[in-house]
Amino acid sequence: MKTKIIVALLVLVGLGAGLVWWKQGGETPIFSPAEQETDPVSQDMAAIRQFMAEPNLELSFVRTDLPMPYFRVGKVTKTAGGENMEAVEDWTHKVNVYHQKELLGNQCATYEYHVDPRSHSVTAVVTISLKPKEIEEYKAEGVECETETDHDVPELSAKADAESIAMEYLKRVLPNFDQIKDEFAYSHDKMHTWLWEDKDYQLPAGLEGRPYSHPVVRISVDNSKGIMYWNTVPLFEN
Repeated sequence: MKTKIIVALLVLVGLGAGLVWWKQGGETPIFSPAEQETDPVSQDMAAIRQFMAEPNLELSFVRTDLPMPYFRVGKVTKTAGGENMEAVEDWTHKVNVYHQKELLGNQCATYEYHVDPRSHSVTAVVTISLKPKEIEEYKAEGVECETETDHDVPELSAKADAESIAMEYLKRVLPNFDQIKDEFAYSHDKMHTWLWEDKDYQLPAGLEGRPYSHPVVRISVDNSKGIMYWNTVPLFEN
């Protein structure tokens, strides 16, 4: 009799566990929309996809790093060979670094994105060349690409074309774009560049920034319609 009771209890426990497993969809955990929205990596990637206007952009998290060379703040001491910068508490910000899977045209290169994890704001977009091992990995997937020495660099595109590209990016990411769009200074060399500076901003006494001591937004467009982007506004929001 006792044996029958024990067996019955074990069956009931097994059924209960199976019901819980079934409700959870097997071994795959179910996350509510709220949980997904608060996942830091998902929020970072959403910001990148919005900036690029590519909702299905395939991205991978690479590392957390310092936002160099476009943002440093600290106490500067002049030396015979130049200067030293001493790090200051609350001003040593880090960014999350992501790479996109898709290559830039037929180049052996792709974009690297930096995101401020505090505000999930894109602070930089730069082009990086693939390492030889990575080129071989793409080849194994049937993807061929060209290195910089494989082709001639096209002439710099017209300013109007580059400006249209640059402004489309800025419209998507800057909430105050309409207010500051006329304040961007234009220059060109190997790339068309637009730079906005908040020169009214003041760091706390005794601190300096490199390469700028105030927030900037900078976007450059190259001859292949690729971009380079810096936005230190969120990094100065300490």
